[in-house]
Amino acid sequence: MTQRITIRDAVLSNLKTLSGYTFPPAGTTESICPEKLPAIIVGFANEPVDHQMDGGTSRQLDLTIAAVVKSSGDIYVELDQAAADIESVLQDDSLEGTCDLFLLSQTQFALDQDHPLGEVRLTYSAQYSSEPTDF
Repeated sequence: MTQRITIRDAVLSNLKTLSGYTFPPAGTTESICPEKLPAIIVGFANEPVDHQMDGGTSRQLDLTIAAVVKSSGDIYVELDQAAADIESVLQDDSLEGTCDLFLLSQTQFALDQDHPLGEVRLTYSAQYSSEPTDF
């Protein structure tokens, strides 16, 4: 298992302590039906790599955590609550030792104008290093 998958699985493990959310299988593009909302999806965004002289690398893996919610009222209240829930379980800055540094770097909000749906997308950056023999 690569460090990327280890980090993703640690994020999912923390998120699954939240009640009231569904979690589609990791790594799938399975559609989310409205009956299964709110839902949280975790994925990779990008991973810049710096090569070191000894052959190792310094990496910054950006993970996106998207919560999709529905509401018949103020959708922003639901989105704000989802963001707060996610942030509350991802406070450990080393993600239980799976990386050197794990921090929230960005939060984005989006609305579906045709349906009472919204998405909050949090991007977390996980910094870690690999030794020359790790890959």
